[in-house]
Amino acid sequence: MFSANYAIRPDMEYTMSAQDERLHVRAWGRDTPQMPQEACHAILGEAKRLGLVRILVELTQKIALSGIAQFQMADRMTALGVTPHHRIALVHHTPGLFEATDLLELAAGNRGLNVKNFRSLEPALAWLG
Repeated sequence: MFSANYAIRPDMEYTMSAQDERLHVRAWGRDTPQMPQEACHAILGEAKRLGLVRILVELTQKIALSGIAQFQMADRMTALGVTPHHRIALVHHTPGLFEATDLLELAAGNRGLNVKNFRSLEPALAWLG
């Protein structure tokens, strides 16, 4: 099993580990509405390096991504190697952030990508398969 801790900026930290043929990411502390480009690049790069197409991201953030940042994130996913074969589950542990992140799921879906937001871990794991 692979596991690592990262601190991209003081306001964004995350851990990654390969478990059950998926990449499990826990991210916390982001307090800006901007897309965390470095973290997205590192997470998708690690999934690619490990040959994993199922990615579980548990988020405990202080503020939702802006609508523009959600659109930019969906737009960048294909450039970072995300394909329709990938499944990315985003579990929002901070109250209100599930509702505030619906544009990302919609924009990714419009690009044929499988990205879905969840309020809790169990449905996300079931969706990932």
